[in-house]
Amino acid sequence: MNFRAYFIFIYSLFLSASEFYISNSSVGHTHYPHHVFLIIEMFPLPFLFFNLGKIISAISNGFLLFLTIFDSFISYKCKAVTDANIIAVLGTNKNELVSMLHTVNIIVLMISFLSFCCFIYLFYIFGRVNNKSIKISYIILFPLLMNFCYVLTQTLTNKKITRTYDIASRLRFELPGVLGDMLFAILISSHSGDPLYVTPVVRHIVRDPSITRQNGEKIHNIVFVMGESSLATHYGIYGYKSSNTTPVLDKYKEQGKICVIQNSHSAADMTRSSVPMTFSFFSPKQQDTLLSEKNIIELAQDQGYKTFWISSQDGTGPYARNYGYISEFSNYVTRGDLNNTENGIRRAQDDTLLPVIKQKFSDTAPYKLYVIHIYGSHQNYDDKITLQDVKELPQAITYDQSIHHTDRLLGEIMDMAKQELGDYTLIYTSDHGEIVGVGHGIQYGGYDQYNVPFLMYDPSKKYCNISEEFEEKRGYYSSLVNKYILLSMLGYPFSEPEIEKLIPDDIILHSDSKVYDYKSIPQ
Repeated sequence: MNFRAYFIFIYSLFLSASEFYISNSSVGHTHYPHHVFLIIEMFPLPFLFFNLGKIISAISNGFLLFLTIFDSFISYKCKAVTDANIIAVLGTNKNELVSMLHTVNIIVLMISFLSFCCFIYLFYIFGRVNNKSIKISYIILFPLLMNFCYVLTQTLTNKKITRTYDIASRLRFELPGVLGDMLFAILISSHSGDPLYVTPVVRHIVRDPSITRQNGEKIHNIVFVMGESSLATHYGIYGYKSSNTTPVLDKYKEQGKICVIQNSHSAADMTRSSVPMTFSFFSPKQQDTLLSEKNIIELAQDQGYKTFWISSQDGTGPYARNYGYISEFSNYVTRGDLNNTENGIRRAQDDTLLPVIKQKFSDTAPYKLYVIHIYGSHQNYDDKITLQDVKELPQAITYDQSIHHTDRLLGEIMDMAKQELGDYTLIYTSDHGEIVGVGHGIQYGGYDQYNVPFLMYDPSKKYCNISEEFEEKRGYYSSLVNKYILLSMLGYPFSEPEIEKLIPDDIILHSDSKVYDYKSIPQ
């Protein structure tokens, strides 16, 4: 056996071992024979590529190697890869990609890139046209083709599977590993006909049946600041001692100007699910209501509110579209990817929101709802801070400095609200928590990715009392309550006992798209 044959054989073994690791990391797969059979069927694939000529060998083998390494990295990072993890990867924009790359050592990146280039060169050198080997490869790969056709036919003829997402998810389940993940990514990215992407958005007619009254007291100016990846236990107002992360909020708390809910958790560990749970009737068990019922923005407008959505995050793509869709119902919307060229808003740069916020706070409409969606403490933490945060917390970890930056941002927003709005109520919370240094949306990540801050500037104390009563009776405050607090401010009154009836169980929607009792999340 010559060196070329040895190289192809060892390369194929490497791909097979990686394929086993990736497929075994796919959430929901514990039946090893399924993995093994698919791996055996795919084993001859590199042999075919090497015998299709130098250029095709370099391109096809290079692409396969890249997918395998990338998929292996995701599997290693997440431990158990869910559909939502892949959607999150697909939703990564250029700025986020650059930001995440900054967390990797530059030497490691360069060595990885040079190694990959060397492999591309070897793929090219060892590529040749061999018609006999091609025919043999086709014969050996026939079981893989038959398996794929069978799975595809079974999926498409299943009348219970109608949505593109369901088709993609089923294919990924039946074909675990690189092949299934690639098919899932292709199908999810091609969202043709998906009502989430119809522009302009079409207003809904149906109200959620929980809304039975609309003649309650209305707050003139409501400001809802939705944070990102904020872990409550790293906030000074929650007793964090390692760094003085929240000097502004500490002062407001000491003066009795804000109420702080001590035990608050998100109902999802990923932004694409958690944000819609606050601003629509999307919930762990009723996800179709995002498209079928009026959301909070529409309901605010029904009550005579002018609505503003000001965000440094995107609102398009497979991951962000759930909340991007809601944002576009607003009278005014600006995001990191929409209507941002003139006002200077930049993706992931929360400070660039401040001039727009100040301008829109001066709007003369009598009733206004502002949703301010920030990047907060999302990885990479380094580019979520400024020199001021480093100067004031020189010994702190970067994540704590990002919390400090959010604290300063909230202080500036509240100062502007006092000056421009006068009479206002403000809520601040986060979409989900964070496993510091790791991220969120991790299948076995535990409770840190759910533990979020929740505080309110409420001069009337009415809505603070409702939130505190819910926490006192349940022992926790769930983000599923957020929408009902907002609705009460908008003139759709909900008492604490009524909210309790509407949320009988403490459930969450986990990253594997399954519903769990909060006390029983995967760990």
